[in-house]
Amino acid sequence: MALPAIVLALALPCAARAADLQPHEAVYDLTLASQTSNFNSVDGRIALQLKPDACDALSLDYRFVARFHEDDELTVTDQQTLAKETRDGKRYEFRTRTVVDGAEQGVVEGVATNGGDATAVSYTSPVKRETKLPLSVFPLGHTARLIDRALAGERLVEANLFDGDDDADKHLTTTSLILPAKKDETPAKPEVARTLDGLRSWNVTESYYNSDSDGDGMPIFETSYRLYENGVTDRLKLDFGDYTLEGGLARLTYYDRPTGCPAN
Repeated sequence: MALPAIVLALALPCAARAADLQPHEAVYDLTLASQTSNFNSVDGRIALQLKPDACDALSLDYRFVARFHEDDELTVTDQQTLAKETRDGKRYEFRTRTVVDGAEQGVVEGVATNGGDATAVSYTSPVKRETKLPLSVFPLGHTARLIDRALAGERLVEANLFDGDDDADKHLTTTSLILPAKKDETPAKPEVARTLDGLRSWNVTESYYNSDSDGDGMPIFETSYRLYENGVTDRLKLDFGDYTLEGGLARLTYYDRPTGCPAN
């Protein structure tokens, strides 16, 4: 999960703006934001590739590896996600594999489609089942929508979101606060800063809720990041409740956009 005048209307799938997300490869190095009694130290790395899939879709290859040090024990978690999302926001294919200390813990796989006022989810793993949700936006469409809202000067957006979670029936929602980024907030690595120079950007704080959220309205997960107008993010902070990881872009490479595609 990652992913903005008050807008109470739910964010719907965005057809045009998804084409504006820059295909790219990004690597983020993460460390523990502050000391915690749960672990001696935590470090992690996120690597993602966003590539065009013909003219009508984008594919995402995402991997998040984290190492948890506690006394003399080391635990390594590895989450691997492969996804494909159509640019019109109507179809999302997903497969997420979770590994802990080299042992597979589970695979979540399926397809979600948007139509009418509902999102239909069909799982093939861990068990075959189908469910329907209120009409939801998918991850890349959500990012594109945040950029649209930011460019329009809006500051707060609520959305129904489906990101491939196997607990879809808990109805994941997000609330995103968007603020202009300060000009002196540049990436730490000069070579990364050069690739983002001149792009408009915003600081986004996003809170995630579902039916497990407590009565006090506390989110199940919070994240903040700097969002650039081409869809690249930097300055990540991931708050898991018991601990928080933070970090930024270690490497950024752009891929070519597809050619010969019809204009939106």
